[in-house]
Amino acid sequence: MTLRPAPQAFVPTLFRRATVVAVAILSTGCGRDAEVRPGDIRSYTVPKQAEPASVAQAPQEPPPAAPRLTYDVPEGWQDGGGSGMRLATLLIGDPGDRNEVTIIPAAGSLESNLERWQGQLDAAGEPEAIRRTAGAASAAAERVDVDGVQASVVLLLDEEARASKDSGQAILGAMIPVDKTTSLFVKFKGAAAVARRERDAFIRFVSSIRWKQ
Repeated sequence: MTLRPAPQAFVPTLFRRATVVAVAILSTGCGRDAEVRPGDIRSYTVPKQAEPASVAQAPQEPPPAAPRLTYDVPEGWQDGGGSGMRLATLLIGDPGDRNEVTIIPAAGSLESNLERWQGQLDAAGEPEAIRRTAGAASAAAERVDVDGVQASVVLLLDEEARASKDSGQAILGAMIPVDKTTSLFVKFKGAAAVARRERDAFIRFVSSIRWKQ
């Protein structure tokens, strides 16, 4: 069966009937039984809506700006500038070799970062062995003056590089304290032969870094 809209003439008729029924109900509801009694009154409390988080919370302080650096580029290196978290990226030798030295601001102690870096080199090593190797590198760290603070320069080697001077991977790293919570971490990760060859240039580069304006 197909439903069709009601004829226009039928709509007023329905409206009149509905009006009559409503009047009748109102008329019968006005007697004594329909009077409002005190017990019939109800009170309701509308709960207060919580303010949006963006309104209720105090605005947070913006993070401190990263320091602007100046430095001397060693001979044979190229300055690749900064991007993202990297305050600077320098390339040793041919850019196609991707021998990168990076400067990144971060938190954490020298020991904790050395253990993390050594773990990158000895991924399959035992945690205790990694901790001992990192501890030995920390004890042998070279201290250099950088813009009035003492920085630590370390050379980490993987197991292959510790056994042979001509192979394996290494990390040349430096930690430069900037304030109580942040340090500049200078890092090269690549062939151990390159790390050994460029160690003196790396130390000169670290020593030349300036950020105090």
